[in-house]
Amino acid sequence: MNAPFAIDARWYGNSGSGVATYAHSLLAGLMETPITERICVISNHIDRLPEAIKRSPRFDFISLPGNPMSIQHQRLLPSIVAAHQIKTLHTVDTHAPLYARCRKIVTCHDVIPLVLPHHAAGGRKSQFKWLWCRWLAIQFGRAHRIVTISQCSQRDIARLVPQADGKLIVVLPALYQPELRSTQVPTQSSNVLPLTNEAIILSVGRRAPYKNVAGVIRAFYELTKIHPAPCRLVITGPLDHRYTEPETLARQLGIADRITFTGYVDDAELAQLYQRAALFVFPSLYEGFGLPVLEAMAAGVPVVCSNRASLPEVCGQAALLADPESPRALAAAMERVLSDAALSEALRTAGRQRAASFTPARMAEALLPIYLEAASVCGA
Repeated sequence: MNAPFAIDARWYGNSGSGVATYAHSLLAGLMETPITERICVISNHIDRLPEAIKRSPRFDFISLPGNPMSIQHQRLLPSIVAAHQIKTLHTVDTHAPLYARCRKIVTCHDVIPLVLPHHAAGGRKSQFKWLWCRWLAIQFGRAHRIVTISQCSQRDIARLVPQADGKLIVVLPALYQPELRSTQVPTQSSNVLPLTNEAIILSVGRRAPYKNVAGVIRAFYELTKIHPAPCRLVITGPLDHRYTEPETLARQLGIADRITFTGYVDDAELAQLYQRAALFVFPSLYEGFGLPVLEAMAAGVPVVCSNRASLPEVCGQAALLADPESPRALAAAMERVLSDAALSEALRTAGRQRAASFTPARMAEALLPIYLEAASVCGA
């Protein structure tokens, strides 16, 4: 099995991972591209790939179980590249094989620990920032091209990692989750949220401080003062023992009974929550892109979003933007949507149109010339 192009998609072992979602969308898009060559896909969990991708005649699969960031993977990947005569390898995160003899393209989604070190302090990249900076310098120095996912990320990477100079290319990611586009509102209680007459305000994201979960709780508290109708804040995302402040804050503000923390939910459950939501709020202080915003738009949920970092370029005119560090500003935007049916419907329509432009085919079409250029240089 020889493959001039290969996708290093070793991030399927991490449930809910944005990198895995990125790989999924890329492979879905490559199934629609006009190239005739077969593409090698290296994965740590082939069993977790979508059935349509596993059945595609476009791909040959190589299993490499284990941690994508391990020394073992760094040792094994060069031999895989050599054995299959891979000329161009696209690694969907910043852990490309250092010593593989091929043209390497890496995707750097963001450099949040460098931009907001105090708001990502619990993560390993922040705790070992000096080591991560050195790793990025080596990865970028050896990469042929560096793909990133927004103009905002491009500016920050170029500013903070000099080795990226002249190699950065922006390719917007895609949304490939057909289940989100259903317009049928669930009529039965889900596993995490009973049926209720309350308006559901949904927020999705991890617990890292830069995600500003505390900010949305404070905004919801302000909302309860100005919006008379009953509503419930639903916060979904994996629980994290490092960050337990949100529950404490909800109790201190006296609104714990009006907030549901779901923990991690699978794609089907998340789609049901989007379909039940009257409003989606995303108060993040920084995002390299912010895929949950597009998920909400695709599901037809009106969006109130932070006005920071990449989020204005992702939302365009399809969301209400507010200062994420002002609970009153967020609450005022939320109240506008909940109280104004015409505004809510306009945001639903604009959001669906916006999300529809971020397709896997468009993503793959933008990446294909980068692959071909790298392969031509390799063969020169």
